[in-house]
Parts: sequence; structure tokens; C-alpha cells
Amino acid sequence: MASSRRSEPDRPCVLPGDPSWIQEARYLDDNLLSFLAAAARVAGDYRYVLPAVSYDVAAGLIGRLAEQLPTVPEGRLYLLALPAWELEQIWAVFQVLRRVRAGDPETGELHELLKNLEEGPLPCTIDQCVADLQRVVAVLTLDTPAVRRLATALALGAPHDAAAHEAYDEVETVWAAAGVRC
Repeated sequence: MASSRRSEPDRPCVLPGDPSWIQEARYLDDNLLSFLAAAARVAGDYRYVLPAVSYDVAAGLIGRLAEQLPTVPEGRLYLLALPAWELEQIWAVFQVLRRVRAGDPETGELHELLKNLEEGPLPCTIDQCVADLQRVVAVLTLDTPAVRRLATALALGAPHDAAAHEAYDEVETVWAAAGVRC
């Protein structure tokens, strides 16, 4: 019997206290991903590489997080459990947009649609959209031993010992490289 990806457990995500990383990418929900979902839905095939639901899930996740994430004091983190299938969909969308940017011939029709969106409702270039989505994906899908140590410490309310501080520094370094402020 085949198992469904939706049966996978939620994944713990350690998120920076400064929600600007997601709020600055909010336009991806309304100005890009929702358009791609609508186009894929109308086309009814895979000319836009992924099914409409993939773009819908990515748009919904970005929109929901941008609305709901609170600001916490500087240098603080918080823990959020997200469904694994949502993270897989936003990763798939990110990978497709990277393929478009790289000129993959299998993404030709999607490339044309994105060029049209770039001339219309998008507030920036496709390259900037991909960079902003990469920043979101970097935060949501970061899965390193340091993230797991921080998630455990946050979930258990453990004191901030040397190992937790070291893990925080490691995660902060990765986020900084992706342009994310803590």
C-alpha cells in the first residue's frame, strides 16, 4: 500500500523573531504565486510545470505566515510546526522558478507567462522574486543539527546554555548569508 505524503508529521521550524523575512516576500502570494495557480488551473495540464495546487499551497503559506507571525524581541526565536506537505510544495515551486531562471527548455511556457507578469503586476523582476522566495525557503526548510538543537530547546523551554548559544550562532550565520535578519 502506498503512503500519502500528507501523512508525514509536521516539521518543526525555528523562525527569526524579526518577521521581515516573510513580510517583505508577501507580494509573492498575491502578485506571483496566485497568478501562476490561476494560469495552471485554467490550462488544466502541466505547461506551467506544476499543478495549480502547488502554487496555491506556496501562496497560502506565505500569506498566512506574513499575516500571523508576531514580532518578538531582537535576538529571540520562536518555534512553529508546519505540515511537511506544505514545505514540500513551496520547495517544488522554488525549484521550478530556479529552472525557469536557468533557461530550462521544459519551462518555456512558464517563462513566457512570468515575463508577461514582470511587465504587469509584479513589483520587481523575476530574479528578485526568486531571490525573495529563496530567502523564505531558506528559513522554512533549514534542517541542520543546530536547528534541531534549537527546536528541542524551544519546545522544552530549556535554559539557554552554551550549546544553545552555539546553535543560535550557527543558524544566524546561515540566515544572514540568505539575507535574513534575526
